Amino acid sequence: MAATAEAATAGGAAPFHPTDPDFVVAELPGGSRARDGFARQLELSRSDPQLAGELAAALLEQARISAQPQLYGRAESVLAPWIARPTVPAPLLILQANILQQRHEFAAAIELLDRAIAQEPRSGQAHLMRANVRIVTGDYERARPDCAWLLGSGEQWTGSVCIAQVLGSTGQLARARTLLEKLMAGDAVGPGDSVGPSAEVLAWALSVRADLAQRAGALPEAQDLLTRAVALAPASDYTRLALADVLIARNRLAEAVDVLDTARPSVGVLLRRAIAQSRTHAGYTPESLAALEERLSVSAQRGERTHLREETRLALEFPRADAAAGGHAALALARDNFNVQRETEDIRLFARAAAITRDPAALATLEAWLQRSHYEDIVVDQLLRSGRSS
Repeated sequence: MAATAEAATAGGAAPFHPTDPDFVVAELPGGSRARDGFARQLELSRSDPQLAGELAAALLEQARISAQPQLYGRAESVLAPWIARPTVPAPLLILQANILQQRHEFAAAIELLDRAIAQEPRSGQAHLMRANVRIVTGDYERARPDCAWLLGSGEQWTGSVCIAQVLGSTGQLARARTLLEKLMAGDAVGPGDSVGPSAEVLAWALSVRADLAQRAGALPEAQDLLTRAVALAPASDYTRLALADVLIARNRLAEAVDVLDTARPSVGVLLRRAIAQSRTHAGYTPESLAALEERLSVSAQRGERTHLREETRLALEFPRADAAAGGHAALALARDNFNVQRETEDIRLFARAAAITRDPAALATLEAWLQRSHYEDIVVDQLLRSGRSS
């Protein structure tokens, strides 16, 4: 669930670059200096909220780009003494909300963002993060006011991308696509120019535009947009995974494997590697599949449920020998995931599992939600029709 983190970075949470040469962001293998440096910074941060914010932000940025989830725990240990206080500075509330949404504790994240905005009503980062958490959970109408606030405050790019996501999920997909096309066509300068969007904002806009294009069935356009986004933000796991998904959907498997060639593969990267490799070599069991299953097993042992999306797709792509049992297991995972988050992939996975099992209750649940929200996706529509066909 990286979308909200990507949006927060795009919306003004600039990557932290420490100026102190002794500042330690993450522990290096076998590095006692790293451990000692972190302990020193941690101790100092207990009496300095600005340092606590800087250290936690550095850890979160490193976690985002390095696929090291343990760094979220380190960031939380920095913030914990401050979060426990009756009054917490708004920047620290926003950082803690970032950690909570990474753990899919969305309601708790919203609560902290509400508190941050009450303290600092003009915090664009808090408004954008709150809007995107609500978009990710399918609460589109409650995201709309924060998007409108961003536009009203002069944040043309973040506000436009924010409202495009709401429009695109509430029956106005074509209008949302047109909005972003006009926004980007009107950008006469390159990323980083003083009057143009940053590279992070432009990459985010491209990825949202690509998502809308996919849902309209325009895969070549989505591929082009995501290729540009990855070039602008090569460290973004979220954008890289989205591009790999489009390439897999277009059966461009070798290209997908190339896109997924990262030094520190996330769970999402391992899953897509396994899919692309298994489709390239029929009957072949990819090495990445064993690594993925081991990673998911460790998460399960810890009681974590942050990889429901990947578990669902794994069950659908690599079904058990007992197809019926495997299908219903995949449906249970897809339903649980849909109840937590509702991005494009989550909705498609639920539709796919419901169609495979032809489960009347699941099909009815999804159809009722689509009718209420007016969400549009050509793939979801096709899956529902196949699930209902005799």
